[in-house]
Amino acid sequence: MALIAMGGLVYAAPSGWAATNLIANPSVETAANATTPTAWQTGAWGTNATTFSYLSTGHSGTRSVKVQTTSYTDGDAKWYFAPVAVTPNATYTFSDYYQATVSTKLIVQFTSAGNGLSYTELAPAPATTGAAWGQATRTITAPADAQSVTVFHLLDAVGTLIIDDVSLTGETTAPPPVELVANASVEVASATNPGQPDGWATGAWGGNTATFSYPTTGHSGSRSVKVTLANYTDGDAKWYFNPVTVTPGVSYSFHDWYQSGVETELIAQFTRPDGTSYYQSMATVPASSAWKQATSSISIPSDVNKLTVFHVLAANGSLTLDDASLTVAGGTPIPGNPIPNASVESAAGTGPAAWETGAWGGNTATFSYPTTGHSGSRSVKVTVSNYTDGDAKWIHQAQPLVPNKQYRFTAWYRTNTQPHVVAQFNHHDGTAAYLTLPLPLPAANAATTWQQYSDTLTVPGDAASVSVYLLLSSNGWLETDDYSLEPYTPAGFNRPLVSLTFDDGYEDNVTSALPLLQARNFKTTQCFITETIEGVPGGPANVMAFANTGHEICSHTVTHPFLTQLSGAQLTNESTHSQQYLQQLTGQAVPNIASPYGDYNANVLNQLKLSYRSHRTVDAGYNSKDNFDIYRIRVQNVDLTTTSAEFQSWLDQAEATNTWLVLVYHRIVPTGASADGDYDTNQAAFEGQLNALRDSGLTVKTYNAALDELVPQL
Repeated sequence: MALIAMGGLVYAAPSGWAATNLIANPSVETAANATTPTAWQTGAWGTNATTFSYLSTGHSGTRSVKVQTTSYTDGDAKWYFAPVAVTPNATYTFSDYYQATVSTKLIVQFTSAGNGLSYTELAPAPATTGAAWGQATRTITAPADAQSVTVFHLLDAVGTLIIDDVSLTGETTAPPPVELVANASVEVASATNPGQPDGWATGAWGGNTATFSYPTTGHSGSRSVKVTLANYTDGDAKWYFNPVTVTPGVSYSFHDWYQSGVETELIAQFTRPDGTSYYQSMATVPASSAWKQATSSISIPSDVNKLTVFHVLAANGSLTLDDASLTVAGGTPIPGNPIPNASVESAAGTGPAAWETGAWGGNTATFSYPTTGHSGSRSVKVTVSNYTDGDAKWIHQAQPLVPNKQYRFTAWYRTNTQPHVVAQFNHHDGTAAYLTLPLPLPAANAATTWQQYSDTLTVPGDAASVSVYLLLSSNGWLETDDYSLEPYTPAGFNRPLVSLTFDDGYEDNVTSALPLLQARNFKTTQCFITETIEGVPGGPANVMAFANTGHEICSHTVTHPFLTQLSGAQLTNESTHSQQYLQQLTGQAVPNIASPYGDYNANVLNQLKLSYRSHRTVDAGYNSKDNFDIYRIRVQNVDLTTTSAEFQSWLDQAEATNTWLVLVYHRIVPTGASADGDYDTNQAAFEGQLNALRDSGLTVKTYNAALDELVPQL
């Protein structure tokens, strides 16, 4: 998964499943000749100097394709796959991996039955950083007359674009439910007792003679388990899988395959956290000489944390079992903590049930399942070495949550490096969106002492299921345990507030944004990069145009670097010189700073605390009494893709919860001009957003004025 530096949402392919890729030679590994991959071609038009190449490196495998433009007046250039047949009105998902030095465009070319061509422009793909691969994923709906399609990921500026691993898929299907029963088909024998399957046990009580065996035939594979009773007067006997961790209030689906000459019974064994157990009869199972499936639905009581199922024999005769299954019953939001096997205590083979691993990019990831934990006796661990890019993580089975509702995510961790936290929102069409949550700040003893991470998220309205995980994107190790997702209601302030902040200090904003703001008497917070002002003709005047009309001036550093990558001296200069220059220029205090790219860690925050009242991030969310951190103020990021409905939902959420909504803008693109980047906002859209804010009746304050009102309420 490729995460943008800005934070917020990035669209990408799902980590689990996808339909068949319609593109021939999607990874461009097969060469038609020395300069061109099979089923691919180039295209260019307009006035520009462009070269095409077929590289011997790639995102995966050993090949990729590259377009480079060294001079540009107009037109574009691109590699594209041979058009493939599509179904009219059907929806498809396009994805590719790319490296680009500039923002690039995605254009869909449809061919109609009459060989006519039509074009649809999709959301652009932002420039990537260094050697990091980004991923562009977009949804495409074929017109009613469409016969075939190709997608141009094109370059229309001076720069380079490399693409690889291109995908076009039709309708996707959900992955199968995660199996909670370890060794469900009893194929693997116990290492310590070859006479029984691993992860299974026997039980008998009462007046009877029970014999247990492990046959070399089965419903599937080559093994099953069998119990035979003789001399029966009372009691029962059974094979059963080791109890697994379950979630109170959640429904589970159980089934197994059986053969029996007599009637049998399914009984749930519920175990409480204190180790005591009780039982519930679920179903009577008829005799069957042929293999037959027994099924039952199980709702977990509120005082239960573990479950196994007894398929019991309580009469003279025999019962043979195979292919048992226990899964979460899907389709409805799950109350309480929905994360399955949240304490990773229940094993499935060499890892925890309902969990999987994920890794991408240039690194060596090793996954393990330690026999120690924050609670209980298990945890999950990932170790990364040889890191250049990408990430690695343990991921729990995605769960349906209530759309547009807020949840609190918690997990316990130990680490010797800096982890990150990401929420993955899976859509019904098979695509996914990713939300970067606020950064964990490990203490000095984090390698030896368990620490808790806790923060909140809002589930998008189009999310079908959600998973939240900690990941590593650097060398080091990370051990986690005791995950939780619970409904969350923020502790609100006396009233909702909204602050509009602008990053970088684009010259356009003096003419494209300031008049619209002044007309509505909205005062904003302008965060300037001082190297674009100090000694630059017209630069100081742009700052003073805002300062002289009552807008707050904020620091955004000197050169807009990644602060976590600087030396101590560089960090000090970036934070203090920008503040000193802006104060000298305006004659006003500059008490607040916004970090470039939202890039920070504990060291950066410690430095900023020496000079600033607060620090504004790009971490998505709302600021309430119970999550307020003045050095990690959270925001909603406005960009080219922000819809009026999404913007209105932010206002509605702030009003409903009495929270502080901080909006982050960059360049407001004048009418008739072209957007330069994904974080631009067209002037018409901006004016519509200001009107929505005005009509909401919410109070708008500068960032510092809002702090003056809110801090005394904490």
